[in-house]
Amino acid sequence: MVDFADDTSTELERKARALQWVAVAETLSYAVLLVFWIAAMPAGIAVTGSVHGMIFLAFAAMVIMITPAVHWSWWFTALVLVTGPVGAVIVFERLRRDGVPEPELR
Repeated sequence: MVDFADDTSTELERKARALQWVAVAETLSYAVLLVFWIAAMPAGIAVTGSVHGMIFLAFAAMVIMITPAVHWSWWFTALVLVTGPVGAVIVFERLRRDGVPEPELR
């Protein structure tokens, strides 16, 4: 069912699109944190680390909430969350490649 007048996407498609953006942000924030860590800049590590932590928590919550709707296994979800930024790339690619399942008619 379409929720917005001019939008033909479903709620699940909008959630998946938002998750893709958060997955990109998770990976980029980790890359920036890694640069500060290699450069041994404590202030940059502290600030970027806290931002990265918040983005990761948002990513984890979104992955857990979308898992049943897109029919992912809980093993896949656990693997994605444990691997962090690599898991974010996997989620992004899987959503890009497979999309979301068609809604079931009742």
